[in-house]
Amino acid sequence: MKGLLGFVVALGGFIVASGLTGTAAEAKPASGCPNGYTLMAVESLEATGHIPAPRLVDEAGNADGYVCALPFPEPFCGAHGYDPCPVDVVYNYKDNSPAR
Repeated sequence: MKGLLGFVVALGGFIVASGLTGTAAEAKPASGCPNGYTLMAVESLEATGHIPAPRLVDEAGNADGYVCALPFPEPFCGAHGYDPCPVDVVYNYKDNSPAR
């Protein structure tokens, strides 16, 4: 259990860090999400075990309760030594702040 908690915390840190970075050339449509990302409610992600990364990304952005989520390939957890994966799908998160 301690190893699982460490994985979730490390994964959350990785996702938060990658969710806070981006390029000016990255076009965002009206939803505020880059191409390939899906707008998702933070609350629904938390209900499926995605804690704390989505909330941290949202709070660092526009804090509207939504984030953009891009699923990692299925073998992501296994490649990092976790089998089974603690969540059904592992996502990369970005805030849905509209392009400025």
